[in-house]
Amino acid sequence: MLKFKKLSKVYFSPSGTTEKIVNEVAKHFNLNRENYNLLSFDEEKTFTDELVIIGVPVFDGRIPKLVCKRLSKMKGTNTKAIVILNYGNISYGDALLELTELLKENNFQIIGVATTVSQHSHFSEIGHNRPDNDDLEKINEFSKKIVEKLENGIENEIFVSGYKPYQDYVKPSFSVSCDEDLCTECLDCAYTCPEDAIPMDSPTQTDRGLCTTCSTCINVCSEAARSFEGPEYNSQMRDAMINNFERKEAEFFL
Repeated sequence: MLKFKKLSKVYFSPSGTTEKIVNEVAKHFNLNRENYNLLSFDEEKTFTDELVIIGVPVFDGRIPKLVCKRLSKMKGTNTKAIVILNYGNISYGDALLELTELLKENNFQIIGVATTVSQHSHFSEIGHNRPDNDDLEKINEFSKKIVEKLENGIENEIFVSGYKPYQDYVKPSFSVSCDEDLCTECLDCAYTCPEDAIPMDSPTQTDRGLCTTCSTCINVCSEAARSFEGPEYNSQMRDAMINNFERKEAEFFL
Protein backbone atom coordinates (compact mmCIF):
# COMPACT_ATOMS: atom_id res chain seq x y z
CA MET A 1 0.00 0.00 0.00
CA LEU A 2 1.31 3.45 -0.93
CA LYS A 3 1.78 5.72 2.07
CA PHE A 4 0.79 9.11 0.73
CA LYS A 5 -1.93 11.41 2.01
CA LYS A 6 -2.89 12.47 -1.51
CA LEU A 7 -1.83 12.86 -5.11
CA SER A 8 -1.12 16.35 -6.45
CA LYS A 9 -1.16 17.01 -10.18
CA VAL A 10 0.82 20.02 -11.38
CA TYR A 11 0.64 20.84 -15.08
CA PHE A 12 0.88 23.49 -17.76
CA SER A 13 -1.27 22.38 -20.67
CA PRO A 14 -2.40 25.05 -23.17
CA SER A 15 -3.71 22.47 -25.65
CA GLY A 16 -4.90 19.93 -23.07
CA THR A 17 -2.59 17.08 -24.10
CA THR A 18 -0.07 17.39 -21.26
CA GLU A 19 -2.96 17.34 -18.79
CA LYS A 20 -4.35 14.24 -20.55
CA ILE A 21 -1.06 12.40 -20.07
CA VAL A 22 -0.79 13.47 -16.44
CA ASN A 23 -4.32 12.12 -15.87
CA GLU A 24 -3.38 8.86 -17.59
CA VAL A 25 -0.54 8.37 -15.10
CA ALA A 26 -2.66 9.53 -12.15
CA LYS A 27 -5.36 6.89 -12.69
CA HIS A 28 -2.93 4.23 -11.43
CA PHE A 29 -2.91 5.73 -7.93
CA ASN A 30 -5.89 5.30 -5.61
CA LEU A 31 -5.38 8.59 -3.78
CA ASN A 32 -7.36 11.76 -3.21
CA ARG A 33 -6.27 14.36 -5.74
CA GLU A 34 -5.54 18.05 -5.98
CA ASN A 35 -4.92 19.98 -9.20
CA TYR A 36 -2.52 22.88 -9.76
CA ASN A 37 -3.00 24.31 -13.23
CA LEU A 38 -0.01 26.52 -13.99
CA LEU A 39 -1.96 28.42 -16.62
CA SER A 40 -3.49 30.25 -13.68
CA PHE A 41 -1.90 29.03 -10.43
CA ASP A 42 0.84 31.44 -9.39
CA GLU A 43 1.41 31.04 -5.66
CA GLU A 44 3.97 29.63 -3.27
CA LYS A 45 3.26 26.01 -2.39
CA THR A 46 5.04 23.36 -0.33
CA PHE A 47 4.22 19.69 -0.91
CA THR A 48 4.45 17.35 2.07
CA ASP A 49 3.41 13.70 2.54
CA GLU A 50 2.06 13.41 -0.97
CA LEU A 51 2.97 12.10 -4.39
CA VAL A 52 3.29 14.75 -7.09
CA ILE A 53 2.95 14.36 -10.86
CA ILE A 54 4.42 17.31 -12.76
CA GLY A 55 3.63 17.69 -16.46
CA VAL A 56 5.17 20.38 -18.67
CA PRO A 57 5.38 20.99 -22.45
CA VAL A 58 8.44 22.04 -24.44
CA PHE A 59 8.74 25.40 -26.20
CA ASP A 60 11.62 25.31 -28.72
CA GLY A 61 13.78 23.03 -26.61
CA ARG A 62 13.19 24.83 -23.30
CA ILE A 63 10.70 24.90 -20.45
CA PRO A 64 8.39 27.89 -20.97
CA LYS A 65 9.63 30.90 -18.98
CA LEU A 66 6.28 31.25 -17.24
CA VAL A 67 6.43 27.62 -16.12
CA CYS A 68 9.93 28.06 -14.71
CA LYS A 69 8.79 31.12 -12.79
CA ARG A 70 5.73 29.41 -11.33
CA LEU A 71 7.40 26.07 -10.63
CA SER A 72 10.21 27.88 -8.80
CA LYS A 73 7.62 28.82 -6.16
CA MET A 74 6.75 25.16 -5.58
CA LYS A 75 8.90 23.38 -3.00
CA GLY A 76 9.13 19.79 -1.88
CA THR A 77 10.21 18.27 1.41
CA ASN A 78 12.10 15.41 -0.23
CA THR A 79 8.75 14.87 -1.92
CA LYS A 80 8.48 12.06 -4.46
CA ALA A 81 7.67 13.31 -7.95
CA ILE A 82 6.86 11.77 -11.32
CA VAL A 83 7.95 14.03 -14.18
CA ILE A 84 6.23 14.22 -17.57
CA LEU A 85 7.84 16.25 -20.36
CA ASN A 86 5.57 16.49 -23.38
CA TYR A 87 6.69 17.66 -26.82
CA GLY A 88 5.38 17.85 -30.39
CA ASN A 89 7.51 15.23 -32.20
CA ILE A 90 10.34 17.65 -33.05
CA SER A 91 12.86 17.82 -30.18
CA TYR A 92 12.83 18.36 -26.44
CA GLY A 93 16.30 19.95 -26.50
CA ASP A 94 17.61 20.76 -23.03
CA ALA A 95 14.14 20.98 -21.48
CA LEU A 96 14.31 17.63 -19.71
CA LEU A 97 17.54 18.46 -17.90
CA GLU A 98 16.24 21.96 -17.15
CA LEU A 99 13.03 20.63 -15.60
CA THR A 100 14.61 17.89 -13.52
CA GLU A 101 17.36 20.19 -12.24
CA LEU A 102 14.80 22.79 -11.18
CA LEU A 103 12.77 20.19 -9.29
CA LYS A 104 15.82 18.70 -7.57
CA GLU A 105 16.89 22.17 -6.44
CA ASN A 106 13.41 22.61 -4.97
CA ASN A 107 13.78 19.41 -2.93
CA PHE A 108 11.73 16.98 -5.00
CA GLN A 109 12.89 13.36 -5.21
CA ILE A 110 12.30 12.28 -8.80
CA ILE A 111 11.22 8.62 -9.03
CA GLY A 112 10.37 8.43 -12.71
CA VAL A 113 10.57 10.54 -15.86
CA ALA A 114 8.75 10.25 -19.19
CA THR A 115 9.23 12.25 -22.36
CA THR A 116 5.96 11.86 -24.24
CA VAL A 117 4.91 12.89 -27.73
CA SER A 118 1.72 14.68 -28.71
CA GLN A 119 0.34 16.55 -31.69
CA HIS A 120 2.38 19.70 -32.23
CA SER A 121 0.58 22.76 -30.86
CA HIS A 122 1.60 24.94 -33.82
CA PHE A 123 1.73 22.49 -36.71
CA SER A 124 -1.07 19.97 -36.27
CA GLU A 125 0.09 17.59 -39.02
CA ILE A 126 3.23 16.84 -37.00
CA GLY A 127 2.46 14.14 -34.45
CA HIS A 128 -1.12 14.17 -35.69
CA ASN A 129 -3.63 12.61 -33.25
CA ARG A 130 -0.97 11.76 -30.69
CA PRO A 131 -0.84 10.51 -28.05
CA ASP A 132 -2.34 7.48 -29.77
CA ASN A 133 -3.21 4.05 -28.40
CA ASP A 134 0.39 2.85 -28.67
CA ASP A 135 1.59 5.91 -26.72
CA LEU A 136 -1.02 5.40 -24.01
CA GLU A 137 -0.14 1.73 -23.67
CA LYS A 138 3.52 2.63 -23.07
CA ILE A 139 2.56 5.38 -20.61
CA ASN A 140 0.45 2.89 -18.67
CA GLU A 141 3.33 0.39 -18.58
CA PHE A 142 5.57 3.14 -17.22
CA SER A 143 2.96 4.02 -14.57
CA LYS A 144 2.70 0.42 -13.41
CA LYS A 145 6.48 0.26 -13.03
CA ILE A 146 6.34 3.42 -10.90
CA VAL A 147 3.75 1.78 -8.65
CA GLU A 148 5.96 -1.32 -8.30
CA LYS A 149 8.98 0.85 -7.57
CA LEU A 150 7.14 2.68 -4.79
CA GLU A 151 5.68 -0.50 -3.31
CA ASN A 152 9.15 -2.08 -3.19
CA GLY A 153 10.75 1.03 -1.69
CA ILE A 154 13.29 1.33 -4.50
CA GLU A 155 15.20 4.62 -4.53
CA ASN A 156 17.78 5.56 -7.14
CA GLU A 157 19.08 8.69 -8.79
CA ILE A 158 17.74 9.29 -12.28
CA PHE A 159 19.97 10.77 -14.97
CA VAL A 160 18.57 12.45 -18.09
CA SER A 161 19.95 14.01 -21.27
CA GLY A 162 20.63 17.71 -21.86
CA TYR A 163 23.40 20.27 -21.77
CA LYS A 164 24.36 23.41 -19.89
CA PRO A 165 24.32 26.26 -20.54
CA TYR A 166 20.82 25.80 -21.88
CA GLN A 167 20.10 26.98 -25.39
CA ASP A 168 18.71 30.51 -25.64
CA TYR A 169 14.98 31.11 -25.63
CA VAL A 170 13.61 31.69 -29.12
CA LYS A 171 11.19 34.57 -29.57
CA PRO A 172 8.33 33.46 -31.86
CA SER A 173 8.48 35.14 -35.26
CA PHE A 174 4.72 34.79 -35.67
CA SER A 175 1.75 35.43 -33.42
CA VAL A 176 -1.93 34.62 -33.17
CA SER A 177 -4.45 36.20 -35.51
CA CYS A 178 -8.11 36.78 -34.76
CA ASP A 179 -10.94 36.81 -37.28
CA GLU A 180 -13.03 39.78 -36.20
CA ASP A 181 -16.05 38.43 -38.12
CA LEU A 182 -16.05 35.28 -35.99
CA CYS A 183 -15.09 36.82 -32.64
CA THR A 184 -18.03 37.40 -30.28
CA GLU A 185 -15.86 39.18 -27.68
CA CYS A 186 -16.78 36.63 -25.03
CA LEU A 187 -13.35 37.34 -23.45
CA ASP A 188 -12.57 33.67 -22.76
CA CYS A 189 -9.21 34.14 -24.49
CA ALA A 190 -8.37 37.25 -22.50
CA TYR A 191 -9.27 35.61 -19.19
CA THR A 192 -7.24 32.45 -19.86
CA CYS A 193 -4.14 33.89 -21.54
CA PRO A 194 -1.35 33.19 -19.04
CA GLU A 195 0.74 36.09 -20.36
CA ASP A 196 -2.04 38.73 -20.33
CA ALA A 197 -1.30 39.31 -24.02
CA ILE A 198 -4.95 39.86 -25.00
CA PRO A 199 -6.48 43.19 -23.92
CA MET A 200 -9.87 42.99 -22.23
CA ASP A 201 -11.04 46.10 -24.07
CA SER A 202 -9.87 44.82 -27.47
CA PRO A 203 -9.91 41.00 -27.47
CA THR A 204 -9.38 40.68 -31.22
CA GLN A 205 -5.84 41.99 -30.72
CA THR A 206 -2.72 40.23 -29.42
CA ASP A 207 0.30 41.92 -27.89
CA ARG A 208 3.15 40.30 -29.81
CA GLY A 209 5.63 41.49 -27.20
CA LEU A 210 3.89 39.36 -24.58
CA CYS A 211 2.53 36.46 -26.65
CA THR A 212 4.53 33.22 -26.43
CA THR A 213 2.28 31.39 -28.96
CA CYS A 214 1.34 28.87 -26.28
CA SER A 215 -2.01 28.27 -28.09
CA THR A 216 -4.23 28.64 -25.02
CA CYS A 217 -6.41 31.26 -26.69
CA ILE A 218 -6.82 29.15 -29.82
CA ASN A 219 -7.92 26.10 -27.85
CA VAL A 220 -10.32 27.98 -25.58
CA CYS A 221 -12.09 29.87 -28.40
CA SER A 222 -15.50 28.31 -29.02
CA GLU A 223 -15.90 30.20 -32.32
CA ALA A 224 -12.56 29.14 -33.86
CA ALA A 225 -11.79 32.83 -34.34
CA ARG A 226 -8.15 32.55 -33.32
CA SER A 227 -5.42 30.80 -35.27
CA PHE A 228 -1.81 30.87 -36.36
CA GLU A 229 -1.37 32.35 -39.83
CA GLY A 230 0.73 34.69 -41.95
CA PRO A 231 3.84 34.31 -44.13
CA GLU A 232 6.25 33.67 -41.23
CA TYR A 233 4.00 30.96 -39.84
CA ASN A 234 3.49 29.33 -43.25
CA SER A 235 7.24 29.32 -43.88
CA GLN A 236 8.03 27.70 -40.54
CA MET A 237 5.23 25.17 -41.00
CA ARG A 238 6.66 24.07 -44.36
CA ASP A 239 10.14 23.64 -42.87
CA ALA A 240 8.80 21.76 -39.86
CA MET A 241 6.71 19.39 -41.96
CA ILE A 242 9.65 18.58 -44.24
CA ASN A 243 12.02 17.78 -41.38
CA ASN A 244 9.87 16.23 -38.64
CA PHE A 245 7.47 13.66 -40.02
CA GLU A 246 9.47 10.69 -38.73
CA ARG A 247 7.69 9.30 -35.70
CA LYS A 248 9.48 9.87 -32.41
CA GLU A 249 8.76 7.61 -29.47
CA ALA A 250 8.34 8.27 -25.78
CA GLU A 251 11.35 7.73 -23.53
CA PHE A 252 11.20 6.53 -19.95
CA PHE A 253 13.72 6.94 -17.15
CA LEU A 254 13.35 4.80 -14.06
